[in-house]
Amino acid sequence: MKTYDNLYEDIISLPNLYKAYFKAKKGKKNKDFLAFDKNLNDNLFDLHKDLASLDYKSSGYNTFYIKDYKSRKILAPFFRDHLVHHAIYNYLEEIYEKHFIFDSFACRKNKGTHFGLKRLKSFVNKSSEEDYFIKGDVSKYFYSIDHYVLKKIFAKRIKDKKLLWLLEKIMSSHIEEQISAHIDNNSVLVQEKGIPIGNLLSQLFANVYLNELDEFVKDELNVKSYVRYVDDFVILEKDKFNLNKIVFRIKNFLRDKLYLKLEDRKIQINKIKFGIDFIGYVVFKKFIRVRTRNYTRFKQASELKFNYFEKGHISYEGLKNIFSSYFAHLSYTNSEVIKNKIVIAILNRAVKRGGNWNNGANAGPFCANLNNGPTNTNYNIGFRCCSGFLFLAEFLRKFCNIKMQMQLQSVFTENLRRNSLLSEGVSLMKSDQLNLNSIKIV
Repeated sequence: MKTYDNLYEDIISLPNLYKAYFKAKKGKKNKDFLAFDKNLNDNLFDLHKDLASLDYKSSGYNTFYIKDYKSRKILAPFFRDHLVHHAIYNYLEEIYEKHFIFDSFACRKNKGTHFGLKRLKSFVNKSSEEDYFIKGDVSKYFYSIDHYVLKKIFAKRIKDKKLLWLLEKIMSSHIEEQISAHIDNNSVLVQEKGIPIGNLLSQLFANVYLNELDEFVKDELNVKSYVRYVDDFVILEKDKFNLNKIVFRIKNFLRDKLYLKLEDRKIQINKIKFGIDFIGYVVFKKFIRVRTRNYTRFKQASELKFNYFEKGHISYEGLKNIFSSYFAHLSYTNSEVIKNKIVIAILNRAVKRGGNWNNGANAGPFCANLNNGPTNTNYNIGFRCCSGFLFLAEFLRKFCNIKMQMQLQSVFTENLRRNSLLSEGVSLMKSDQLNLNSIKIV
């Protein structure tokens, strides 16, 4: 095994700390960053001295929760510590990237979810629909990583004692309270487990830790069709009996070597023809679908963004970026019906009956109203058009090459031509950007 020594002095050098500073400062505007930035040179030199004399101490974390489909605890380091993490990452990422297997995809250069999806699809394409797969999930992975084992894994390759000291300092800056997913490590008296979600080095720690599993699956079990993203993995196998044996050995390895548990209720063993749910997609042999849960969450989030846009809280460009990102996600699938539904939903949002020129805020920020009276009901032929939604629908229609026609009253289209429909905050929306050829005059 190749080992590495004499890294510490390079990591804590002022040139590397400056390099780490410019990476760490991206997107930072909080008081903690501004205070550090105000006396940058002095603060960097003081940090260098603390690291050189081995007096460096972690400042702790800002803790908050985010809720997606489940609540997650995020521990964000203070800027000074975040900078140190970047300084270490500058070196260790390059070292360990060479030794990771090809088929792990999380938090790695030129990898990620879409690369992982393509790799899984290539394995599925080589298999029969009657072949089997297992999908496994490590229970409470980040909260369960054993510090003693993680230190031993680093010590196998890193021989610089000062760097190992610094890594231990960072690991011990956060210890999780006991949870049901924890397995006691009898090699130590005090159980120290867990790495914080929100810490840059936690991404590296997580990959280094489960690379032990990757090497076991590939080298010991001789599994060919294996992919992993963070704590989720998929294995394809022709024989169900063999697959069950593989699962049994993986469970034992995780328990005995890494002190981790597989989430029993999330273990899936099934035929490929029923689809493999992995990293936001459901992969079949002949096509790929977007995961239903992801689509549902996007629908809920988009309704909020629509409301923010109508009230002027986000710009048209911001709204377009949100939908561009999701449609890029959809572009890897065969979910044409979903794409059409989203565009139609945007068009329905764009054209609303009722309202008049003097409705003010009630008429929405981008209005092309047709002299409707205040008492008009939804039975009249008047339309209220939110131009931003029209431009967004047209942009997405072109993005996905969706063929459809909008049937609108000719008086509306004439009004659309005559009015700018612009807000001061929406500089990119011009009436000639809307493809009026896609509108059928009736």
